[in-house]
Amino acid sequence: MARKIPAGWVPKQHGAWAMIIVPYVTGLLLAARLRPLEWSDATLGLTWLVGYFAFNAATLWLKAPARRRASFQTPLITYLGISAVFGVATLIQKGWPILIWVPPYAVVLGISLWLAASKRERSLLSGVLTVVASCGLMAVLRPWPADDPARLPDLAVMAAVTLYFVGTVFHVKALIRERNDPHSARRSGIYHTAVLAALVAGIGLGWLTWPWSLWGVALVGRSFRMPRAPRRPLQIGLVEIALSTWALLLVLFA
Repeated sequence: MARKIPAGWVPKQHGAWAMIIVPYVTGLLLAARLRPLEWSDATLGLTWLVGYFAFNAATLWLKAPARRRASFQTPLITYLGISAVFGVATLIQKGWPILIWVPPYAVVLGISLWLAASKRERSLLSGVLTVVASCGLMAVLRPWPADDPARLPDLAVMAAVTLYFVGTVFHVKALIRERNDPHSARRSGIYHTAVLAALVAGIGLGWLTWPWSLWGVALVGRSFRMPRAPRRPLQIGLVEIALSTWALLLVLFA
């Protein structure tokens, strides 16, 4: 019989894996256009991955009753220790300038942990902050030389990926936690329509290529159709995997 994994060791949000992997791979693809990839990029990714596990364990520890907090302490301390090791390795390789990202991440993650302690980790703000933290990894990976002609196009790509994952917060709420609230579905549809408009504007300015508009249309169609049709968790997951893969293909080829 398979052993049950103790609480706090594995995050339960399966959709979080795409939110972790896609921004990281996008950042690598954008960075590779300007510089050779290095071992520090791998240790940075591992720092973020294990750090996310630590963040997840910290939220569980904060919202747990005092009598149950001990069960979350071991994974929390373990993940913090491992992420610290990878973090130090990254700092040694990339140098002190990378510490410029510590203050903004401290603010974003600090507010997220405060929301968890207040039993509001499922709030819209908490979801958006988690997405912003994950998608910020794209900017950390990509260098920003002053004379970089790809600065605005790459910023547009980062914005598109970030807007997509912010939209998943609205979309999942409309499908699951607020599935009987028509306002939630309408809010998701309006948001994704605005995302499509932003993509079209980016194409008009020459920052994005036209295939991004087809992806944007798919986002709008999914946001309007799925809350109003029968759906299963597997179906929801497969759609998100397809859209995430599509986004990576656009970053790579478009």
